[in-house]
Amino acid sequence: MKNKIKLLKHKLHAGFTLMEILVARLVLSIGLLGMAGMQVFSLSSNYDAYLRTQATFFAYELVDKLKANRAEALAGGYDTAVSSIAGSVTNCQSSTANCSPNELAVFEVTQWKCALGSYQGNAVCNAALDMTPILPNGDGSVIRNGTQLTVNVQWLERGNTEVVSVVTEL
Repeated sequence: MKNKIKLLKHKLHAGFTLMEILVARLVLSIGLLGMAGMQVFSLSSNYDAYLRTQATFFAYELVDKLKANRAEALAGGYDTAVSSIAGSVTNCQSSTANCSPNELAVFEVTQWKCALGSYQGNAVCNAALDMTPILPNGDGSVIRNGTQLTVNVQWLERGNTEVVSVVTEL
């Protein structure tokens, strides 16, 4: 009789351990899916931060060039709108080039705009300057208002239809 009771108790508890394992696996799976989602969000946020850092770098790089060639910047040599680029440019990086301040301004703005990204197929960017674009659909503008210069760098973040921009004033 004692053996039957032990056997009966053993049979009643036999499936309980298997159920605990299944529940534990379910909880673990949900936790791992949550961690994977956080990892994807983290990578996306890091990429967006990288783009913002690059845009800020490009804005300040052009501001430094504006300061170095300030007379031409105030005369309008660096003025450029979004969606426009020079048709031809003198490569002022060449050792034989003897560029005027205006030619230097056109070269620097064109080089800057080519590196931003929207002009990847443009012949000026591909041939003369050999620039690799950085920002997705990146573009920029320089607006002069008297002695105040505003540098605007804009691009599209992944999954975003609105333009994101970095604006710097000099």
